[in-house]
Amino acid sequence: MSRIGMRNIEYLVCVASCGSITGAAYELGVSPSSVSAGIADLEKTLNLQLLIRHHAKGVSLTPAGERIAVRARSLLDDADQILQDAAELSQGISGEISVGVFSVLAPYVVPGLSHSLANAHPDLRVRFHELDLTELSDAVSSGRCELGIGYFFDPSATLSYELLEEVRPHLCVAANHHLANLSEVQLGDIAQEPLIMLDLPHSREYFARILDEAGINPVVSFEARSADLARAMVGRGMGVSLLNMRPASGHSVEGLPYREVEIAGDVEPARIVASWPKHARLTRRAEAVLDAARSIQVVKNSSSPKETHVKAS
Repeated sequence: MSRIGMRNIEYLVCVASCGSITGAAYELGVSPSSVSAGIADLEKTLNLQLLIRHHAKGVSLTPAGERIAVRARSLLDDADQILQDAAELSQGISGEISVGVFSVLAPYVVPGLSHSLANAHPDLRVRFHELDLTELSDAVSSGRCELGIGYFFDPSATLSYELLEEVRPHLCVAANHHLANLSEVQLGDIAQEPLIMLDLPHSREYFARILDEAGINPVVSFEARSADLARAMVGRGMGVSLLNMRPASGHSVEGLPYREVEIAGDVEPARIVASWPKHARLTRRAEAVLDAARSIQVVKNSSSPKETHVKAS
């Protein structure tokens, strides 16, 4: 099998860019004869004519030359990436990366992730951005954030996803509520209870879907724009709420106690996923963040995912 010299590949790409052998030679700091000989050697190896030489008017690529030049550029890019990866592996991961996190998950994800990355990669600077799910999808799709961490409620066809954790919903009730001491409840048990609904894009539809599938038309008494507010209203005895995340304290921001009661039966979990632009190659920085995110269990008693990758529908 013939070996293609990387230097000859570089000659072809530069000639294609400059439109002449002389211009490519000047750009590369070599003699025109070296470039001409390198292209001729490449043509011999490939058994293809790549250039048409015009007397005193430079050169042009043949149709075959144009196709090979496109692949050659990609090959040079891959070679550059290998060198960059090797440098990062030998010198450690450094630089700055922007990571978007769904605002509801941020208090459970960012502290542990920051601590883990600071210990493992002290030269890596991570800028976290708290976003709602729509903003998160837009930020990752556009490249403003290299990586996103959020719920898989409304997947985008432009993103790739990896499942990190599944979190079942639970019922949040005041400590003195008549359901507070039960090990689990049926959703039908709250059909007539005043409901504090978490009113965030996609989260609202997720909880409404769970209730609808149980045949419940909820009595919504209050719409909260944050889980902390929902728990505070519950702590005051203003209603019950369906939530996914579980703070360690068991008290609202006002210090009032509440209870988390399991929901019986097969209930759709919220899937916490990492996301990045589809077809994009993760940088070493993004891979480091993703690897750290895999090791952080957001909810201690959450179910373990059976598959590591999820697909947008």
